[in-house]
Amino acid sequence: MKNKKPFKSSILIAAILILTLLAGCGSAGSTKQGGSEASSAGKEVTLKILFPGDPPRDLDAVNAAISEKLKADGLNIKLNYTFVPWDSYWNKQSLVVAAGESYDLTWSHVSKLSQSVSKNVLMPLDAILQTNGAELNQDISDFVWKAVQVNGKTYAIPRVVPSAQSDSFQIRGDLRKKYGLPEIKNSADFEKYLEAVKQNDPQMVPLVGGASGMIRELGPSNFTNGEYMNSLFYVDVNEKPLKVKNMFTSKFYEDFVNITRDWYKKGYLPKDPNLFKDVNGSFTQGKMAAMPSNILRPTEVIDALKTNFPEAELEFVQFAPEDPKYIFSSADNLLAVLATSKHPNEAVAFVNWLHKSQENYDLFTLGVKDVNYKVDGSSASYDGIPADKQYFPISWAWTDMRYHKFSKYITPAQLDVIKNFDNGAVQTPLIGFALDNEPVKAELAKLSAIVAEYSANGPLMNGQVDFSTVKDQFLSRLDAAGINKVLAEYQKQLDAFLAAQNKS
Repeated sequence: MKNKKPFKSSILIAAILILTLLAGCGSAGSTKQGGSEASSAGKEVTLKILFPGDPPRDLDAVNAAISEKLKADGLNIKLNYTFVPWDSYWNKQSLVVAAGESYDLTWSHVSKLSQSVSKNVLMPLDAILQTNGAELNQDISDFVWKAVQVNGKTYAIPRVVPSAQSDSFQIRGDLRKKYGLPEIKNSADFEKYLEAVKQNDPQMVPLVGGASGMIRELGPSNFTNGEYMNSLFYVDVNEKPLKVKNMFTSKFYEDFVNITRDWYKKGYLPKDPNLFKDVNGSFTQGKMAAMPSNILRPTEVIDALKTNFPEAELEFVQFAPEDPKYIFSSADNLLAVLATSKHPNEAVAFVNWLHKSQENYDLFTLGVKDVNYKVDGSSASYDGIPADKQYFPISWAWTDMRYHKFSKYITPAQLDVIKNFDNGAVQTPLIGFALDNEPVKAELAKLSAIVAEYSANGPLMNGQVDFSTVKDQFLSRLDAAGINKVLAEYQKQLDAFLAAQNKS
C-alpha cells in the first residue's frame, strides 16, 4: 500500500469542506481468496452480513435501492442482514464460524481483532484488497492500516475518523443551562451536573454506562488492551522503557472504582445496572442525563434525541482538554470478512464501492434521498421525514470523514472540535501493536472469568461494592490464575514489537 499523508491532514481537511451537522471459498469472481475482481458477470451473489443491534427502519426498501445501485455500477450483489443482540454478538461471531456458516461481512473492533484472529474468526484480506480495494488502498493512510494488521497480515477495513484518545462523556447541554452551571471542564464540574440532575429531574438517571470519561484525569497516557477497565494491563507511554503493568494493582484503577462507588452511593448511577441495555437509545429517550462518549458518538445520536426532545442540546465533555492527547491505535470500528465466507472478494468489493463515491456512501449510510432523509445545505435533515422512514443504520461502523453528512444540529463549534481533534496529538510507538493470546490462552480464560466477576461489567464498574472489601481477594485470585505469566508474555511481545519497529 502506498505511503500517504496522515488522514488528519488529507482526509479530514477535505472532509470539513463538506462536513455538515449531520471472502475463503468460491465467489462469482474467483474460486480462490484474492483472485480476480468481483464483477456482475455470472451468478448473482448475496452477501450475508452479521451486525449487532436491531434492524434500522425501512431497511427492506433501502436495501432494494442499494442492490439496484450496485447492479448499475457493475456489481451483481445483494445484501442480506442478520442482526444479533449486543450481549451475544461476539459469541455469535465465533459460533457461526465454528459451525461453518457462510456469513461474509461483519462489524468488529480493533480491541477484539487479535482475539478474533487467534480464534480464526476473521480472514486475512491483503490479496483481496489488491484486486478489489483500489479506493480503500488509495484513501486510507498507511498508519491507519497498521492498526488492523496482526502478524503482518491485514484482517479488517477501518473507518477513517479522528483517532486520538477521546474518552469523554456526553451530556444534555440544555439541562446544564437550565441548572445555571458553567461548561464542564473537569470531574468536579461534572459531579455538580450529576447532582443537579438528581435534585431537579428525579425521573432521570444522572449517568448510565459507566465512568470511562474519567480516564482523561486519572490515566491519560495509559495504553490498554481494549476497553479501559476490562484490560488486564496498562502501559504508560510516558515511562521509559515501556513496561506492561497490572491494571488492577494501579493507583488509577483504585481511584477509578472509588469514584464510581462514590457516585453510586450518591445516587448518580442506576441501582440496577442491567436496566439500560441500550444506552444510546435510553439517552435519546430522555431516561438519562449523561453517558460515556467519544468524539463522534454525539453525532450518532443527535437526530434521534432532537426528534424526541426538540429543545434538547447535546454537549461533548472531555476533561483536561488542554492536556496532550495520544494516539495508541489509529483505528477503532472495523468491517471484516468472516473466515467461512464464500464471497470474500465480493465483500471487499462492496466495502470498496461504499467508499468510492459520495452517492454510494450516502445511500448506504442515510438511505434514499427525500424518502429517508433530506439534504439541508451540506447537512442531513429529517424534517418532514416520517419516523418510520428515518433510516438509522450502524453507520459509525464505516464512517468516512470525506463524505459524512453530519446532522444540522451539530454546531459549528462542535464541528471545529472534530475537525481539529487530532491536531497536535502524540503518535505513540504502540500503533499497530497487537497481542497474540495463544501462548497464554489457558490463563486468559481463567483471568477473564475473574475480571468479569469483579470488574468489567461487574460490581466494581457499577459502583455496587467498595473496592477495599474485595481488593485482597480479587488480586489474590488473579495471582493464582496466572496474571503474572500473562503480563510477562505481553512484555515479551511488546519488546519484540518495539525492536522490530526500531529496525524498520
